Amino acid sequence: MPTIIQGRNSYVTFRGLNMGSALANDVGLSISGEELDASTFGSNWKATEQGQSGAELSVKGVWDAGTATANLDAVVFAAINGGGTSLWEFMPQGSASGRILYKGNGFPRGYNISAPIGGVVGFDLTVKCSDSPARSIAA
Repeated sequence: MPTIIQGRNSYVTFRGLNMGSALANDVGLSISGEELDASTFGSNWKATEQGQSGAELSVKGVWDAGTATANLDAVVFAAINGGGTSLWEFMPQGSASGRILYKGNGFPRGYNISAPIGGVVGFDLTVKCSDSPARSIAA
């Protein structure tokens, strides 16, 4: 039987900003691959081949405008306006050594701020990976 792990200790960073303990409340890493149709005429079965893979990191949580240059809003806007890619890290089990660490480089593909009348101002950040994410065990 698998060990049940609560997500409350998850660790996530983007451009060096730790969003895990104070800002984020929902993090996901989505990895997908293309399916290429390799079927030929006359075949009764569809033939498929593996195409290119891609990944996205999504982070949702409590929005932080703050006044420092190292707050969520400033960090994301610097990434959007500065171009290029930025390092991200995600540890679903928490940041202790011996835990699984996913990391890669990417750029913001989406940044949404929501302000519901009866709720907390929140954010939704999607980072498109620019290369293959790495999986390792944290030292």
